Amino acid sequence: MRLLIVFFAVAAALLGAESAIDWRIDPFGSFPKPGAVDAARSSGCLLSQELVGNTYPDYKLTLFRRRRTRVFVIGSSRTVKISAHPGESTFTNMGIPNISPAVLLQVLRAIARSSGRPLTMYLGVEAFWFNPSFRGPPPNRWFDKLRYLLSGNTFRESLLRIRRAPWELTRPWRRDVIGGRCVIGRTNVSIAWRLDGSRLYGYELAPHLYHPQDLPFTRDLEQLDLGYYAGFDSLSRARLRQLVAALDLARQRGWRVVGFTPPNPTRYVQFLRTNPAVGPQWRAFSRLMPRLFHDRGFAWLGLGDVRSVPCAQNAFADGGFHANAACSATIRRRLDAAVRAER
Repeated sequence: MRLLIVFFAVAAALLGAESAIDWRIDPFGSFPKPGAVDAARSSGCLLSQELVGNTYPDYKLTLFRRRRTRVFVIGSSRTVKISAHPGESTFTNMGIPNISPAVLLQVLRAIARSSGRPLTMYLGVEAFWFNPSFRGPPPNRWFDKLRYLLSGNTFRESLLRIRRAPWELTRPWRRDVIGGRCVIGRTNVSIAWRLDGSRLYGYELAPHLYHPQDLPFTRDLEQLDLGYYAGFDSLSRARLRQLVAALDLARQRGWRVVGFTPPNPTRYVQFLRTNPAVGPQWRAFSRLMPRLFHDRGFAWLGLGDVRSVPCAQNAFADGGFHANAACSATIRRRLDAAVRAER
């Protein structure tokens, strides 16, 4: 019996030590790091993606509160290049890669709880959100975090990180300079985030760093736009209800809202609109969104075709999915103009 107790005590100690190391190193970014956000803000530096990981909602909500936000944009990763104007300190990019209507509603409820100020929201809505096959972000609940801490894969990656950079055991991040810009990060800056929450790809800092893969146009729905339109045979009623709940929350709070669709190249739009499998849902989405917004007194901009922004057909960082910085700046100007027109 005593040996059994010793065995379990040793096993528990080893698991505890493993979990402590995994929590400290956090190689896949499952835990929020508000201290890193504050370090970037106090130093005027960019924040490396490796310190954000998959905690996007927590990261963006921390930014929202720190910046005393009055205007924000929220949507998928296709909105994350929309940035503050020079000298504008109350705009925050709340864009979240792989966001779904459920996560959107969760984040807006958190914003409503934390801010009593009148807000302006630019909401980028994606047709693929309402594809029943679209999964959204990976879960990161408390039991997912526990499983992560006890995972052998996490521990192996933690040890690999420690071998490469032993300083990570005692320092959670460091200040580096890349392409003349200071970055709060660790050892692998592939993507960086500005103080306003907008995104910089690595190649925008230094040419040899990460550049998103060019996504060529294809008529294969399993491949086009990361496969987000594959299996799109209906508009998800549950997700439509979540979007409606988000809009109703904004109306109850007295927010000004402009909805929009992030752009695609014209040939993508023409293909999706006329494709026998996806076309009916695409057209239904295009009819429904203006009505949902207008019925609540909100503006709607149909920017789905890049010509309507207007931007060039090649104004994308990766061929046709993520608008580049210049096109995103034009989108911001269109959104601002729509708010002014509503006054």
